[in-house]
Amino acid sequence: MATRRSLIVIGVSLLALTALAATGASADHGSADEYLNQLNDLRNADALTEYTELDLARSQAVVELQTAEEFDGEMDARMHHLLNAILAFQEAYGTAQDDPVASVDHADEAQRHLDQLSEAGGETYAGLGTVALERFYATQAEVLYEQAQQAESTPRRLELLNASVRAFDGAGESERFADAQLERDQLLAEYERDMQRHDALVSDANAYLEGCGAACEGTTDYVLSGPFGAVSEYTAAMGAHGDASEAAAIAEEHGLSEDASGAAQLESRAFTAMISAGVASAILAFLYAGLFVAVAAGVVWRISVWGSDVHTSALDEIVTPLEVDDA
Repeated sequence: MATRRSLIVIGVSLLALTALAATGASADHGSADEYLNQLNDLRNADALTEYTELDLARSQAVVELQTAEEFDGEMDARMHHLLNAILAFQEAYGTAQDDPVASVDHADEAQRHLDQLSEAGGETYAGLGTVALERFYATQAEVLYEQAQQAESTPRRLELLNASVRAFDGAGESERFADAQLERDQLLAEYERDMQRHDALVSDANAYLEGCGAACEGTTDYVLSGPFGAVSEYTAAMGAHGDASEAAAIAEEHGLSEDASGAAQLESRAFTAMISAGVASAILAFLYAGLFVAVAAGVVWRISVWGSDVHTSALDEIVTPLEVDDA
């Protein structure tokens, strides 16, 4: 289960990328006029106003479209990837504050289009776009890293750290990339280890609670089931209570409210069983104590009677002959 959790945490970004590929803003191949209109529509976009390198690439592409003698397949490929890179970057810029993890996913999509743009002969456009992306990555990496330090749950912190690692890598900041990657990997290892312990504790507690019967119902029907039944039940309930309590503490430490709540419920049930078994143990102790007192009283009484008989017998043996002689 812990391995599954960690895979989900680290795989969030990959799933997001898949979703973006299917639903993200993109432009199909088109004619020169269609590309020209779409590029002109982006003229005053906020993202391009702040990241002027991409706006310069856009402007140069407009000039190329207007002055080209022929719109061939190579130009079509260049315009297609440039336009999609700009659209993806615009999505990255637009989600930077509200969803910084998604913004890195969009930035990665823009970078893939820039790579394809370079392969299609648009090295100049791709170079300008890469400069803009590196600046954007650098900004988002720091934002994500700071948010990771303030995250309330370990899975969320891992998600933010993972996105910051990707952003530092995209920004070309090798030292910050290495530090963030090490922190993420250490946290992930600790999280996996703790959750394996949590799952084992929950499993042990459940194993007891699934068969605790009357004890978990708060009754003492099993008091007379055997001389040591209540004591062993109390010991088992106390162990299950300790396991559930430790599991809840682990879940709370990692900010897993749902897991903590589930463990707390197990803890409560185990506590009920522990109290029930404790009461039953006390009843048994009282019964056995009463029986012991009764037996002891009987023995003392018999010894007292025997002692009295012995004393009387001894007196009879000494006094009776003297009385006969005096007579």
